Amino acid sequence: MLGAMSAMPAPLGDRLRMLQLLTGTIGGGAVLVALARVFIDTAAPWPAWWQLGLVVVALLGSAVLIRQVGYAVPALPRGLPEENAAETSIRYFSSTTVLRAAICEAPVFIALFVSVLPPRSWLPLVLAVPGAAALFWTHAWPSARTATAIAEGLEREGAPSHLPEALGLRGAS
Repeated sequence: MLGAMSAMPAPLGDRLRMLQLLTGTIGGGAVLVALARVFIDTAAPWPAWWQLGLVVVALLGSAVLIRQVGYAVPALPRGLPEENAAETSIRYFSSTTVLRAAICEAPVFIALFVSVLPPRSWLPLVLAVPGAAALFWTHAWPSARTATAIAEGLEREGAPSHLPEALGLRGAS
């Protein structure tokens, strides 16, 4: 009986909170790795200009990549039953959210890599972490705004996605 209960899907409104927990864990991991780097070697000589430039390019590249692939979803076919549309929409929303979170983290890991190269400064992380956090908050955190962006892509051929309702963002119609 217990095994059957654990295999049951979560209520649709709870999926947003579960996805927020997962996404927060992903984003928090990058911050913890950056903090570990600072505490491992507290020296902070001025980094080379190419190191800072690489971090800026990584941040800009992540922003562009998020816009190009982070919200890309296929349109739902017309006539899809509401239950199937909602489940399919949640799967696309979840997978694109994790993808956007991973893309947001990339500049932090690039900054971490360049921080161990001479002159061994963790200062590139000071640039990468707030920039990645801004990208994360804007594009990766599961919210009504990101759900609306995904729903628009799913509904572009006229089939309703029922995504906001399935995530509990507005009353089901």
